[in-house]
Amino acid sequence: MATTRFSRILAVTVAFGIALAGIVAVGPGNATTPVKKKVTLTVTELPAQVRLIPGEAVTVRLSTNRTTGYTWSTRVAGDKPFVDVIKGVYAAPTTDLIGAPGTTSWTVTAKAKGTAVVKIITTSPSGAKKQVGSLTVIIR
Repeated sequence: MATTRFSRILAVTVAFGIALAGIVAVGPGNATTPVKKKVTLTVTELPAQVRLIPGEAVTVRLSTNRTTGYTWSTRVAGDKPFVDVIKGVYAAPTTDLIGAPGTTSWTVTAKAKGTAVVKIITTSPSGAKKQVGSLTVIIR
């Protein structure tokens, strides 16, 4: 009889321990915190418009061919102090084909509320400049 009583107490204690462990395992203190991912928006066709909040960034990536002698640059119109534009970075083509285009990428980072237009300009070997596209950045 004592063994039966001891078995019952042991069973209740084990069941209580399992239930308590289940409650603790799903409690708010043990919840998995989502990892904040850095998301990059890439624009490959212009003209375009994006809405950002301060601190967010967008990458403008365009096909470029350095063998033609043309160069790329940017000019910011509108609220200039509200965006930062990192100078274009060229990436060579991933093929051995002669004359194949690579890409040039610019990162535009929103600094404060406002609206700015990032103009992409190409300069020919003769020095003639032409706007080839624009990205309107609205920061809220």
